[in-house]
Amino acid sequence: MSANKILQILAIIVLGGLITGAVVNDASSRKVLSAHELQANEQTDSSTWSATPEPLFDKNNEKLKPLLGLMSGSIALRYDGPEQNLAVNFDYWHDGVKENTSAGMSVIMMEKDRDKMGNYHFNGDFVYSFKERQDPNGVFYNELTYAIIERHGSYSSAVRVDKPAEIGLTGEMKLQQNVTAPNDESIVVWGLQGTDKQSMLMYSTIPETLKIAKWAMTVRLGFTGPNEDL
Repeated sequence: MSANKILQILAIIVLGGLITGAVVNDASSRKVLSAHELQANEQTDSSTWSATPEPLFDKNNEKLKPLLGLMSGSIALRYDGPEQNLAVNFDYWHDGVKENTSAGMSVIMMEKDRDKMGNYHFNGDFVYSFKERQDPNGVFYNELTYAIIERHGSYSSAVRVDKPAEIGLTGEMKLQQNVTAPNDESIVVWGLQGTDKQSMLMYSTIPETLKIAKWAMTVRLGFTGPNEDL
């Protein structure tokens, strides 16, 4: 990753960000994994978009890693399609079932990113950093700070992640390979799972791990039209 992009990331994640609540308290929307969330391949065309993990650090900027934390990374996003908005959603799971969803940041692409055929083109990155923090009262909590970086600028936000009281052990679920989905569907790019046991399993893909996770929070990205939900 280039030095200029690393500087953008530091400015966004270390210095910036807004705090929003994200608590598991609504079980009104229960949904099992859909088929496209279980597929991963290296092929993409004009009808699909892709999310690909990429190195966040190299030998030139390894010293910056402590600022972002061990649970940090970058996902390259490529999209060509009719929808103008890139949206971020947070999903909460219990025993393999999606129980709640909350909306995160949304970025609207500019008209200059639209071609003569009416398709928008996005070539950017989703960058994240998950860390434990302490509020002024001395209470510790977990926070996911994230940013979307594209050629016109950078946008950042943060979400507080409150796990259920009975969940002790937690572990990161990372995107391990390129994943593609139809342009009108979303992709899970990161997650955190937890258990009330002394150990937990983790598979090579996020969807497979979600099926056996006691509790989990995932980050899901997708492209939508105006006033549409992801």
